[in-house]
Amino acid sequence: MRKNFDVLVVGSGASAANAAWPLVEAGLSVGMIDPGGRDETYAPIVPGDDFRTIRRTDANQHRYFLGDEFEGIPFGPVRVGAQLTPPRQFITRGTEERSPVEAGALQAAQTFARGGLGAGWGASAMPYTDADLADWPVGRSELQPHYDAVSKRVGISGPKRDDLSPHVGPLESLMPPSRIDSNADWVYRRYERVRGELLARGFRMGQARLAVCTRRHRGRGPLGYGDMEFWADQDRAVYRPAFTIDELATRGAFHELSGLMAVRYRENPADESVEVECLGLRTNESVTLSARRLVLAAGAIGTARIVLESLGRRNEPVPFLTNPYTYLPCLVPSRIGRRTRDRRHSLTQLTMIYDPDGTGRNAVQPQLYSYRSLLSFKLLKESPLPMRESIPLIRAIQEYLVIVGIFHPDFPSNGRRLLLDDAGTLVIRSGSVECAARRACEDRVAGFLRRVGCMPLKRIDPGPGASIHYAGTLPMRGEAAAGPLTCDADGRLRGGKLVVVADGSTFPTLPAKGLTFTLMANADRIGAALAKEMAS
Repeated sequence: MRKNFDVLVVGSGASAANAAWPLVEAGLSVGMIDPGGRDETYAPIVPGDDFRTIRRTDANQHRYFLGDEFEGIPFGPVRVGAQLTPPRQFITRGTEERSPVEAGALQAAQTFARGGLGAGWGASAMPYTDADLADWPVGRSELQPHYDAVSKRVGISGPKRDDLSPHVGPLESLMPPSRIDSNADWVYRRYERVRGELLARGFRMGQARLAVCTRRHRGRGPLGYGDMEFWADQDRAVYRPAFTIDELATRGAFHELSGLMAVRYRENPADESVEVECLGLRTNESVTLSARRLVLAAGAIGTARIVLESLGRRNEPVPFLTNPYTYLPCLVPSRIGRRTRDRRHSLTQLTMIYDPDGTGRNAVQPQLYSYRSLLSFKLLKESPLPMRESIPLIRAIQEYLVIVGIFHPDFPSNGRRLLLDDAGTLVIRSGSVECAARRACEDRVAGFLRRVGCMPLKRIDPGPGASIHYAGTLPMRGEAAAGPLTCDADGRLRGGKLVVVADGSTFPTLPAKGLTFTLMANADRIGAALAKEMAS
């Protein structure tokens, strides 16, 4: 089968969907190549009720809370995707055989899901500042119009100004912030009492900026505070890339080519076309598609595989970035015995920035989450007490527990590399691991948390790659630092003319902030630039 398009986009995640948008808006015919996996097991049976009502009334709740195969029970050590509940585990299903990765202790999540890893992301929407972009060939001024465009498209909520504003910058079209839960409200009021002291030490706190509709927007929302965001998309308030694909599908110029896995491409300079060889996942048959341009947005791992295979660059290492991540289960002891607000959401309640040297470059980002709907049994194996004693204890304190996840930045100097070996397996060689400086930073964050009424109970390191933030395999670099397997500032892969990379592969560094909002904005920027070029 051979079909011709103006542009082929590989992937359907946050980058792919938002790169495709300006191309379709420009009137170009766009084909989206993606495996298109969906949850057909649990999505039809999760009720539309809030968490508390479900726990009281649904006799079938064990099916989606624990899983038909008990896949929701985390036996053994904490591994990648531990936050993926049974209804979200389709996101990483089926990739091991078709896209093998050998990563040792590092955890590398891939996806064949419609909507990519964005089908289960936590919706944190913290944009990058010029300090975050110091090593990039683009700055905040180039990204700003695209942050604004994405904000209008997907719906971003948050305060217009607070102590985090210097680390956020201006954002248009902000919806009102979501309501925080009782624990977060208590912690934030304690922060305000000691605010001056903490600001002087480089620590600041504010309400999370989230890709969540707190009012009706494009047929989605408003947020219903059902505490089921990790289990289902009940009110469609939390943005998923599949929602943008649904909108694009109403346009005649957009074609969703589901059930296909892109394997390799070939540029044809003579007629300025590019051919993409795909594998039909249901038929095992080869499918070839062609277009005037190709946009690769299959994620930092998937895109690297396609490029290295297509260019015959096996055994040639490229950089690989992933945010180091640690989390702290915390108790808010001053709240024990007090009434708890029942209606809440499960996403980030409060965001913090700790900027130890004042430059922003080495800032870490802690995030405070409510815990209730993730179920107390997951904490049992982390308890230092025997299970019999742990069950009543955790049940008693669960309403006063929060989780603080701490994200660290990552740079290509970490020594971590990715390559495609002769057998077609992606090999990720780990670089730097746990270091004293990172541990000391986390100890200082724990001290700040105690000052605002949070008592860290334990430090849990899920291991490298557990953040599920991956980037940097085909980095954007200015002309002075150009080289093979790099991209220019518009995402064009050097060494060719017709291939553009629009996902996290292009990120030269990985700040501590969640990357998805910037993935979308950068993809919108690259898609808009490509549309303008093709129109001319």
